[in-house]
Amino acid sequence: MDYMDQELVSIPFGKSKIDGIYYHSTFKEGNRADGNTIVIHVHGFLGNFLDGSQRFLPPILAEGGYSSLAINTRMANFGLFFGYGILNDTIPQIDRVVEYAQELGYKNVILSGYSLGTSIILRYASLRNDPRKTHNINGLITLAAPYSMPDSIRRRWDYWGSEPSYQEVFEEAKDIIKPGLEGTGQDRTILIYKARGNSYCPEHTEIYTYRTWWHLAGPEAKYAMAHKKIQNVKVPILLIQGWHDQVVRHEEAQQLAQLALNAGNKDVSAFYVNAGHTFEDKEEELGDIIVRWLDRRFKD
Repeated sequence: MDYMDQELVSIPFGKSKIDGIYYHSTFKEGNRADGNTIVIHVHGFLGNFLDGSQRFLPPILAEGGYSSLAINTRMANFGLFFGYGILNDTIPQIDRVVEYAQELGYKNVILSGYSLGTSIILRYASLRNDPRKTHNINGLITLAAPYSMPDSIRRRWDYWGSEPSYQEVFEEAKDIIKPGLEGTGQDRTILIYKARGNSYCPEHTEIYTYRTWWHLAGPEAKYAMAHKKIQNVKVPILLIQGWHDQVVRHEEAQQLAQLALNAGNKDVSAFYVNAGHTFEDKEEELGDIIVRWLDRRFKD
């Protein structure tokens, strides 16, 4: 049975637009949900239209009565390749998408991020933590969130013996990315071989510019350090991670949850599923956890 209507959307944003897929839940049986809540999904490295979790989650959530909006920010796809995929520059984009969801009539707006997307939504929520603000959100869901994106990337590169190494990229980048010199044409694209595996195949290669690497993976990329941002998040948080995640260490979700609790957030939950980084073969279990979490907080 089909529980949702799907529609490609282009959300006006300044002189450009934000692409997304809107999954409108049509499931009403038993009044399981009241239609006032929407989950905005933010992508990992490849963008929402390729990330597995952002394809399988919306149908599961729709059956629970929750609509979804999967978006691509400026960090998706070619953003990291051509120098304009800067994490902090996604903030006004998320503002516009939250506003768009409110224009559609949704009262509760939940942000969900996968892997890289968790850095984006945690940065956003740490800034938009005043409920009196126009663009406030009502909850946060992180899937496979790294404690620190720079540390996670460095650890992975070191493990596979990347070429060039993390330290070599840093030495090059620090001579290019200097105060006052960004965007002057000195930036350039770099390929990192053996960044995700032990071969020179494209699937094991990562592409950045020195500028996008510096602001996401460099040792001074503070906006991509979840442990520094989650302490400022005041809305309910759900963290979910796979026990066998080979990208993010299994204890990182617990560490992030503890930091949020210690900072005074009284609604923080952490769940583990018996899966790897992509949650493959555990999609239904992941969706059930999210639906139950949403029901307890946003079902009238």
